[in-house]
Amino acid sequence: MAELVAKRYSNALFEVALEINTIDVFKEELMFISNCLKEYSQLDELLASPLIQLQEKKDLVTQIFKDGVSNEMLNFLYILLDKRRQGYLQDITTEYVALANASKNMVSAVAITASPMKMVDLQVLEAKLSKSSGKNVQLTNQVDGDIIGGILIKMGDKVIDGTIKNRLGQLKEQLSQIIV
Repeated sequence: MAELVAKRYSNALFEVALEINTIDVFKEELMFISNCLKEYSQLDELLASPLIQLQEKKDLVTQIFKDGVSNEMLNFLYILLDKRRQGYLQDITTEYVALANASKNMVSAVAITASPMKMVDLQVLEAKLSKSSGKNVQLTNQVDGDIIGGILIKMGDKVIDGTIKNRLGQLKEQLSQIIV
């Protein structure tokens, strides 16, 4: 259900953005709003509360976001409030960002390593992934100590696992197959 709602609203917003040529503007605004709701969970709870009148919620959204987002985005937020769909905003944002990136032949990827990557290494890897995939890759680095060493790349629905943890797991599997 959540995925269906997110797709429907993100597609509608994307069509509007396409018409008025504000795809990137809407992307940034949605990410801004989404981050605000993550950071200030009380606001998210307030907007979801059935005890607060709809007009009060709209007034609150207007006061908070009127200087940071466009009128079209405010109207979109009002629609979400009218339809009681504000709880799906994170999913809508994710879907919209994917649509906006796809329209520009971009894909987001994550490089998970045991320690932070140097910016130069991140840029080199980003260039190699862009060349091999034929898309403009936007690479970010996440640190996970469980990896031990190597790198795990998640790009769309593809996973490239070059971690020591994975290789040790494969070695363990191979050794368990040996009959003595």
